[in-house]
Amino acid sequence: MKRGDIVLVVIPNDLGRPRPGIVIQADEFAEELSTVFICPITSDVQEKLSLRPVIEPSSSNGLRIRSQVMTDKMVALKQDRVRGIIGRIGSEASGQLDRALLVVLGLAR
Repeated sequence: MKRGDIVLVVIPNDLGRPRPGIVIQADEFAEELSTVFICPITSDVQEKLSLRPVIEPSSSNGLRIRSQVMTDKMVALKQDRVRGIIGRIGSEASGQLDRALLVVLGLAR
């Protein structure tokens, strides 16, 4: 798994249903940590939430419908909660995600 990969994950307290999420941790830590930082993805797009970048479906990202990255709900999951990689976000979506994460984490100045 690498940063920007879209994966299927099972998040605790999410009724045990697999859902897509984006790997957001730096690639350097993939081997060292037993956990992985994920931002869940939802198909319930809320246009007014600018902190949730929208991703259009494509064959490269594996999404079937227009979706939104929930940067405000990032989670650290054990790697065994990841079911597999379904795709990868492009450079434009990656830039939008980075900017949103800076705001959510209070690092934008």
